[in-house]
Amino acid sequence: MPKILLVEDHEMNRDMLFRRLIRRGYEVVMAVDGEEGVAC
Repeated sequence: MPKILLVEDHEMNRDMLFRRLIRRGYEVVMAVDGEEGVAC
């Protein structure tokens, strides 16, 4: 399963994109900002 790092600071966008990506078969790792994304 492909893995995607989703970095989004707006909660509603993050939730919508997370659900769409999961439905399409991706493993999703989420971060709220760039600093957190780099740490992932």
